[in-house]
Amino acid sequence: MDKRYKNLLGNSVVFAVGNLGSKLITFLLVPLYTYVLTKSQYGTVDVLTTTVSVLAPIASLDIFDAVFRFIMDKSENDKSVFTNGILVTLYSASLMLIVCPVLLFFKVPLAMPFLIILLLNVLLSILQNFIRGIGFVKIFALTGILNALVLGLSNILFLVIFKFGIQGYLFSIILSFFCSILFISLITKIWRFFDLNYASITEIKKLLKYSIPLIPNALSWWFTNDASKFFILFFVGVSGNGLFAVSNKIPTILSVFFSIFAQAWQISAVSEFDKDDASEFYSKVFNLLISFSFILVALFVLFVKPFMQIYVSSKFFQSWEYVPVLLLAATFSNFSAFLGTTYLAAKRTSGIFSTTVFGMIINVAACWILIPVIGVHGAGIGGSLGFLTITILRYFQTKRFLIIAVDWNKSIFSFTLILFMIGVLLLHMPFSYLLNSIAMILILIVNRQQLLVISHKMIGFVLKGK
Repeated sequence: MDKRYKNLLGNSVVFAVGNLGSKLITFLLVPLYTYVLTKSQYGTVDVLTTTVSVLAPIASLDIFDAVFRFIMDKSENDKSVFTNGILVTLYSASLMLIVCPVLLFFKVPLAMPFLIILLLNVLLSILQNFIRGIGFVKIFALTGILNALVLGLSNILFLVIFKFGIQGYLFSIILSFFCSILFISLITKIWRFFDLNYASITEIKKLLKYSIPLIPNALSWWFTNDASKFFILFFVGVSGNGLFAVSNKIPTILSVFFSIFAQAWQISAVSEFDKDDASEFYSKVFNLLISFSFILVALFVLFVKPFMQIYVSSKFFQSWEYVPVLLLAATFSNFSAFLGTTYLAAKRTSGIFSTTVFGMIINVAACWILIPVIGVHGAGIGGSLGFLTITILRYFQTKRFLIIAVDWNKSIFSFTLILFMIGVLLLHMPFSYLLNSIAMILILIVNRQQLLVISHKMIGFVLKGK
């Protein structure tokens, strides 16, 4: 097997062990939340955690992405990158300490747990990106499992036994972050990479020159990916946001598979970018991703309704209606993220921002127009249009420095069949399961070559070993 594919597959397997274990636990917790929390409570905590995720790169100046990218350069010193990255993080932490009394003075609800979660999220992100960059991929994966285990057990303790409600949910997140940070620190002895002798304003400026253009992109990405939650909150209400949050758990499975792949892909994308056959390598991997994604989407559409009957409580069952279009949004999000890695490898991060802005505008406009008219469905349509716009723009823009060839005939045909399946399901057409089963078979036939390639590489990896 080509060493590049072997490394990509090997790292993907390692990340899969960690991610699938952790995400499976998180996925299994959803039924618990739907029984213990009301739709309004679940909608509230979802908005809070979403806000943390969007503020993290802003509060930290997105330094964790810079740490990962520069630690991958062989010419960079590990201690220098880590030390200066941590110094930027400590600066961010000091700003949060200043903000804290202000929020408490104005009696902002849940201000203290919010700031603690934000701070721990930033610190955990920089530690995870650093250890992943220097090769501790197994520790990285195990951290994900530990995080999910602590979150799951503490949720049972605080929500089921002590019935602390929202406060218990948030404290579980804090505890899981803290344990993950402690685990990484003790196992890797991370403190040995922190040396103030390497503190340098010049190095900090170099890191920030890379990371700062990613900050507006992070905000724009949030507008494209999560702003719909606030439109739903305004036009539909907290209960509508609770349904949306639950329905989004199914598309999250797609994102989990992609994140497993993406963590390994970022390493391969950077190391192979300057090679003569980089375009061929990127093209083959992207076409495999497209085929695998469309097959997964079709499978989810086929079985989503009966699955949701047993997965969530009856008060959340309506959420199945929003899943199919959200699956498309997640798929296009993954495609655009793949192409975004090309900018990171080329160190041309400004292109990431400009393309995301266009997607943000499309998504916000669509949500503003559609959600008041068709409710939660408008969020899925807006997200799909937004991420599709980003994907198309990035595909053509990245041709300036790397050409990625896509099998358009196969991709468009598969996408058309998926649209047919979604229409059949949402319109409650007669013989819907039979029609969608036929469409599913056609998608498998069209993408059979890519499936054979994936199977061949997996078998080769297992037989030869990493």
